[in-house]
Amino acid sequence: MNILCLLNPSSADGKALAKWPQVAAMMAEFGMRFDLLAEKGVPIQEQLIRHVEKTGIESYAAIAGIGGDGTHSCIFNAMLNHSRLHPGFRWPPYAFIPMGTGNDIARSLGLASRNDFFVSDLRRSVSTIIHGADYRMDLGLLNGKVHFADALAIGLDSRVLQERNINRRWIRRVPVLRSLVRGKLLYTLSFGPRLLSHTPFRATIDIDGARWHSGPIVNLVIKNTRIYAGEFDFCPATYSNDGLLDVVVFTGPVDYLTSYILALRSNPQAIRTLVMKMKKESTHIRARRIVIGIDPPEAAQLDGEEIPAAERYAVEVIPGAVHIKTPAEP
Repeated sequence: MNILCLLNPSSADGKALAKWPQVAAMMAEFGMRFDLLAEKGVPIQEQLIRHVEKTGIESYAAIAGIGGDGTHSCIFNAMLNHSRLHPGFRWPPYAFIPMGTGNDIARSLGLASRNDFFVSDLRRSVSTIIHGADYRMDLGLLNGKVHFADALAIGLDSRVLQERNINRRWIRRVPVLRSLVRGKLLYTLSFGPRLLSHTPFRATIDIDGARWHSGPIVNLVIKNTRIYAGEFDFCPATYSNDGLLDVVVFTGPVDYLTSYILALRSNPQAIRTLVMKMKKESTHIRARRIVIGIDPPEAAQLDGEEIPAAERYAVEVIPGAVHIKTPAEP
């Protein structure tokens, strides 16, 4: 069985590339042959399309993405854009090897990604490539142009991402800090300043053609998968093949902090269910199409990538957009 592997060398500050030998060894144990695309300085989506146009895709039984949510999102966008330009083109199923910072998509599908990446975690991910169940995964579509698999966030969460990226660029210039302050620690250090300085903004939210919310908010998250920011579960009933997106609104700092604390996946189930009771119809809803008006314009983040500030966001779900593999091995 021949597998096309796509690895983002910069995922998790280089950890994905460092762990590739472990992945390759495990794939060999399962009897897989593979081609690896992991060229530094070249976007992973460009590598994929260039390879497909040169050699074709027919010889591959699956595509394995090795990286985080941003990596998978880039690959999905490349696949769908190529299919749009080449009607009838068929991609093999896609499998996740989670080696990013958050890994929301993979975790939502039942693939673990602990910092030390236990052998059992790696085996489960690799076995999914060939033994996994077939699954048609929905994707979100922003402004008719960019697809997302995990989430779109507008407001405080996007500002925290901006702060984190600024801090990361600075830390990379200080060798003694480079290996100490990264990943979730860097996010945590970036959160405090933004929380203290962030002010509410006015938003109108139309759900499937009807006005649902109008008023000040500090943050808004539109989810396609269940897990958010690695450790939070706001919508336990979310499924990525139900043809719906989950919209969660945070109206103020207290609401924001309380919701996040209660939504921690490490909390007992009885505590986490309080989130569902708190997030009643006024702040949580499911939809096929969402149109958001922002005043003043506010920045966003899409699957962990920054989106410039805008005053309008139009989001819709694309049911069954990609064929993926989900875990089947216990």
